[in-house]
Amino acid sequence: MTDVLSSPPASMEELRREVERLRLLHSISVEFNATLDFDELLPRVFERVVAALGAEGGSLWIAEGEMLQCRLALGGAAGQRLVGARMPVGTGFVGSVAQNQRTTMVIEAVRDPRFQEATDTSDSSEETAASNVMATPMLAAGTTVGAIQVVNKRGGTGMFDLADRELLEGLAAIAAPAVRNAQLHAVEKRAQDLAILHEISREITATLDLDRVLQSVVNLSSRALTFDRGAVGLYEKGKCDIRAVAGQEKIDPADPALQDLIARAEWAAGRGEALYLSDREAPASDAERLFVTVFGEDLAAAGVRSALYLPLRDEEGVLGVLLFESSSPDFAGETQRELAGILANQTAVALRNAQLYHQVPMVDALGALAARKQALLALPRRRLLVWTVAAALALTVLTLVRWPLRVAGEQPVFRPTALAAVRTLVDGVVERVLVEEGSRVARGDPLATLRATALASDREATAADAATADRLASLAASRGDPAEERLHRIRGESLRRELALLDEEVRLTTVRAPSAGVVLTARPQERAGTSLAEGDLLLLLGRTDTLELEFGVNQRDILRVRPGQEVRLRVDAMPQHTFRGAVTSIAPLPHTGDAGASYPVRSTVPNPEGLLRPEMAAHVRVLTAPVSAATRIFRDPVRWARLAWWRLWS
Repeated sequence: MTDVLSSPPASMEELRREVERLRLLHSISVEFNATLDFDELLPRVFERVVAALGAEGGSLWIAEGEMLQCRLALGGAAGQRLVGARMPVGTGFVGSVAQNQRTTMVIEAVRDPRFQEATDTSDSSEETAASNVMATPMLAAGTTVGAIQVVNKRGGTGMFDLADRELLEGLAAIAAPAVRNAQLHAVEKRAQDLAILHEISREITATLDLDRVLQSVVNLSSRALTFDRGAVGLYEKGKCDIRAVAGQEKIDPADPALQDLIARAEWAAGRGEALYLSDREAPASDAERLFVTVFGEDLAAAGVRSALYLPLRDEEGVLGVLLFESSSPDFAGETQRELAGILANQTAVALRNAQLYHQVPMVDALGALAARKQALLALPRRRLLVWTVAAALALTVLTLVRWPLRVAGEQPVFRPTALAAVRTLVDGVVERVLVEEGSRVARGDPLATLRATALASDREATAADAATADRLASLAASRGDPAEERLHRIRGESLRRELALLDEEVRLTTVRAPSAGVVLTARPQERAGTSLAEGDLLLLLGRTDTLELEFGVNQRDILRVRPGQEVRLRVDAMPQHTFRGAVTSIAPLPHTGDAGASYPVRSTVPNPEGLLRPEMAAHVRVLTAPVSAATRIFRDPVRWARLAWWRLWS
């Protein structure tokens, strides 16, 4: 072995180097003890050791029981293949160093096939093919927690010296307790995480209410994971329904952000495998790159850098998806992802149990009946007797006490009775209207007068002709001409009969009420000056002291309605007053509407005080034959059961 340690430096130079070494070890010690995260600490230790020694490569081994496992390695493809290698303590180069608890420094070539490729360069000479290796164990309280190995020093002669050995030992000495503390912290944190998972599992399995299970999952997940947005949804037939979002009591289906979240959840559920997006800006796998390609814009808009999507599945298929998204890159380490996977499995079991429970609709009813039976049997005998008597009395009241069944009327309408149309009997112009809208008139009262000019002229001419005929008859009698006298007498009689008819028509120019009633025509005075022919409508009269009420009765109840049955009604104008009438007729043909066929029923309602008006809105009930309370309660279910039985067996 070549001796490069035979020329010790001068005392001042040696002191300066020792001070620098201590300062370096102190600063590195501060870095090592700044974290208790095991996964964060290991690369920090390895990188600082390699950098401090100026090594080209190396490896970091952690003790796991009686085995050493390579957790980190540097040195090309060969170093990458070394990661994950395991060997018993005491075998191999690093194993013997860890077992012997001392530093071994190899100055001459030591060929190690795991580092051969890492240290080889394009120069294939014997000198470059050799490796200069130095390794030391990491001891904490006499226990080996691992070992550090470095290969080939950069610069100078390329060989490690005594100062490098002392520095490596110092680095291993300060790294060992930091690694040990991190391991202990990881074990403690693992126990805490498992306790949290146990608590979450107990919470979500304590209920079979599906919505409560989903809400508990997303809200309690924040105890085990750190995320910005968590949600859980049900997956069926390629569609995902987000049912719960962490921190939200209600979900707005119209929220565009929720729709984007549903699209990502459907993609993850359809994929059927867990997906961890470590960093949207630097996807690490083909699945991550595909996911970012599809949803990159949506993720950027939502501020999502990393996310974890976990399908909830069992042996029957995918039930839903549990997802967590964060604005920070790589928000979930390996331990957190493992915890999330366990949580997803527990959630899938709870979901399946809740779904199976709700698929049996009689479970609640049967359980309630059994509980009621047990409570009833537990009652004292006297109380049980009291309950029996009370039940018998209730049954008697329900079956024996009877009172009229009220059938509702649909779309009731008030109309006047004895409706009469007043028409003119002669041609003429309305000269004057003698009544107003709402005026009460008796039979024969004048309503209007007509001006019949042509009729008056005909009457005057006929009267003049009759007088002329009488005068000519008198002259013929004075001349002693009986034949001419008789002719004029006959003509005069004919003219007087015609005059009587014309006088009757003149009297008809005063229009009179054909029956007693109320003027129903709106603003009758506006008819003045109107020219009317014989038979034209002038006014409408009707009686309002008794109104006709027409309403519809559904086909299911029409057979219960009979003429003469009492009708009770109230109107919106006087809700405190009940009016009564009687059914007068039932139409044989129905009116068909959205609610089915209904038959018009007519009744008369006395209205002596004039409180009711035509077209008022009313609420109508017909008092039909008396029935018991049991019939009222069960008549619709019995009708349905009879029809269903008939359809099934006829």
